[in-house]
Parts: sequence; structure tokens; C-alpha cells
Amino acid sequence: MSEVKQSVPSSATAPYASVPEYIYGITREIWEDRGVAAKLRRYYADDVLIRSPAGLTVGCVEVIAQTLQTLQQFPDRQLVGEDVIWQSDGRNGFLSSHRLISVMRHSGAGSLGAATHRLIRSHIIADCWVQDGQVKEEWLVRDQAAFAHCIGSTAREIARQMLTLETTAGRQSSYFVPERDRSSHFEPPIDDDEAVTLYLKGMERVWQTKDLSGIRDLYFHGATVHVPGGESVHGHVDIDRFIVGYLASFPDAELTIHSAILNREPEMPVRIATRWALRGTHSGFGHFGPPTGAHVYVMGLSHAYVTGRQVRCEWLLTDEVSIWKQIFAHNGQSAGR
Repeated sequence: MSEVKQSVPSSATAPYASVPEYIYGITREIWEDRGVAAKLRRYYADDVLIRSPAGLTVGCVEVIAQTLQTLQQFPDRQLVGEDVIWQSDGRNGFLSSHRLISVMRHSGAGSLGAATHRLIRSHIIADCWVQDGQVKEEWLVRDQAAFAHCIGSTAREIARQMLTLETTAGRQSSYFVPERDRSSHFEPPIDDDEAVTLYLKGMERVWQTKDLSGIRDLYFHGATVHVPGGESVHGHVDIDRFIVGYLASFPDAELTIHSAILNREPEMPVRIATRWALRGTHSGFGHFGPPTGAHVYVMGLSHAYVTGRQVRCEWLLTDEVSIWKQIFAHNGQSAGR
């Protein structure tokens, strides 16, 4: 297929010249340049909705508070942008999917416990719906399992620690399920493109139908997939082992594809950004230990680089800390209450 060209009005990305420059630029202004509250008020709507596996954040005031909490724990945080895949919304805005690595030292006490002074590297993908130069809605997945591993802990233990803190403070356990969501004004796109169709059919075959032979069709034999925990798996056997770990834990999992956008650019592979979810019952032995019967919602964001009708490289992000929190919370409260 030929290169896909798209554009947005200059007012949608002001003061930057393009969508990638806007996303990289406002991230730097907020974090590295320490704009924090002033820049968040400039680039985020007052009533912004941010959905992450850790919960729903409503309003710019709460975003500012959470940003300051993050800086308390990681004052030297740097966000290294790797890619921005994007699409115009046909109006004065766009959907962007920003993949980055958070590099920081755990220098302050907070939700991860006492400072360990260890260096953390963790992938993040953030999908932002931007209109008239402001983020209106965002979907954000951080690899918190990588946080845990870098400070010498595990996703399971960090989840238990966070849940204990919330219970002690008399707060509801924080994780995202659709029952806790607010209504959206955004219409998520699924691009009408043969590469997107190929990729989504492959995802559905593997994750929905549980036909694991589809791994060999979807992925190049030497493919690399970056998975939660800061890990990477390589080749069909390795990829199969990772996916089985999830599906064995949630054998009745239902896959939902929410959005899928694609960029074709010279000298680049076809790049696909997908937002998806798994919903199922923790009824089997697998990646998440002995079955508990917990009903679990897994929010996922992925970037896939496709060449020759197969995925050569993929970043598949979930937040395993938030999955464990749902499992632990199962005995004390039902999801969505």
C-alpha cells in the first residue's frame, strides 16, 4: 500500500509543528522542564479523563496532584520518547499513541514504599485524544511490574503493599474496571487497512479463540516482543510461553479491541497502535499463581511493527500490579463496587 498522508490544523498542535513534536514537546515541558501545574493547565482540559489500570483520574487538579506524588518518589524522572503513532480525528484534533521509557531513581518514599535509591527503567504507552491543543481523554499503561523488579520486589508484593495502604486509609482499592468509568465523547477508530485487519485477526485468533498455532502466522520466527516486567521474549516458543501464562490464568478471557491506528512512512515498518482489553475469571494456574475465582479486567496497549505481513517487533503493555490488586481485592470486595 502507498504511504498514508494525514494532517491536522496548526492550531491543534500549537506551538509545535507536528503531532509527534507536540507529544514529545509537552511531555518534556511538564516533566524535564518542571512546568508541572502551569503546563498541565495549558495542555490538559480542566475536565480531562485519564484511564489507567490503576484507576480513573478526573480533572486537571487531580492530574497535578498525581504528578507531584510521582516527582516526590522520582525527582530525576526522565521520559525518553521512542515513537508516536497518530491519526487525525477529522476535526481540530487527533489521537496519538506515545511509547516511551521512564528512566528514574527511586529517591523518595511513596506508594512503592521507602526509597531504595535504585535506578528504574519502565515502558509506558499513553494514548491521548487531543482537541484544540488540549488533552481531553487519555488511556495510560505503565509497566509497574518493571518498577517492582528494579527495586528488588515483585508485582505481587507491590500490589499487596498498595492494597494494605489503601485499606488502612479507608479508601476503596484503586484499579480500573469499566463499571467505574465515566462516559466518553471520543469515538475510537479502527483503521480500514489490510495490515490492521491482519494484525487484529491474528490477535483475536490467539487471545480470543485460544488458537496458539496462530502465533506462527502472526509473528516472524525471530520476532521480539517486549512484555510486562521489563522483559523481552524472542521467537515463537518464547512468545507462546508468555501468552499461555496469561490465558491459563484466565481461560475464559474475552478480548475486546477498542482502537487500532496505523502509520506508513518512508524507511519505516508499518506501525500499528492498538488499545484492547481482556476480561475473564482467575480460574486456572498460570502467570498469576493459584486460581482465586477473581473477576479481572486487563487494560492493554500495544505497538506492533509489521514487515512482510508479520510482526517483527511488538511492545505489549499491561499493568501486572493492578491485575494482582484485583485478585487480592476479590475476597474483600467485588470489582466495580
